[in-house]
Amino acid sequence: MVKRKTSHLQQNSPVPLYFQIQEELRARIEDGDLTPGSMLPTEAELSARYDVSRATVREALRLLAERGLIEKRHGIGSVVSARRIVEKLPGITGFSTEMRLLGHGYVVRSEVLGKNLQPASVRIANLLDLPPDSSVLRVTRLRYVDEQPFLISTSYLPPFVSIDDDFTGSIYKLFETRYSITVSAGEASIEAGLATPEEARLLSIQPHASVLRITWIGESEDGRPVEYSEGTYRGDHYRYVVQMRR
Repeated sequence: MVKRKTSHLQQNSPVPLYFQIQEELRARIEDGDLTPGSMLPTEAELSARYDVSRATVREALRLLAERGLIEKRHGIGSVVSARRIVEKLPGITGFSTEMRLLGHGYVVRSEVLGKNLQPASVRIANLLDLPPDSSVLRVTRLRYVDEQPFLISTSYLPPFVSIDDDFTGSIYKLFETRYSITVSAGEASIEAGLATPEEARLLSIQPHASVLRITWIGESEDGRPVEYSEGTYRGDHYRYVVQMRR
């Protein structure tokens, strides 16, 4: 059974409560707090914990199941799925990074959907090389290309970044101009997926349309991780190019 811990639902956020719940449960699964094969609390228990309706909890669990993170077992309940196999591909380069888009004459802008300072989960603290009791700045943005929604991104930033900074532009440009930090390296993880209803609404696509889910760790010139981001890209608006040589 899941240990009770403080949740971080934002009642006044434009992000629906069911989406916030599934994000928190997803983080606990990816942190290893909820291990493969372990049982999730019942709908009634989650409803009481988050002080929401069972319909809201049911929608959150449905999103987790769509992402392959949990399985519904008849007569048992929801169980955490087995971990996915991860394979690294050499020579992956982004096709539509912000700077390349600007270079090709596209107009790129960002709408900040939410930002808040919150305790770092074990996983996020490890990824950003922070002490376990650190806080991180979480910034969620909807990014547009030529006024078409293109990407939903959530960035986790070290606590030296101010919540009052302007996140409507490039975060890496912000690092350079305000903090004298150049992001010069990183690692991306890419997987195919299907859009959740909330993602479909924000990206103006059909529910269950194909999307690319890309996580990214950006490092400064001295090898320090300064950003961890999770992005959901429209499948019809994005591609990655793999270059391999023998």
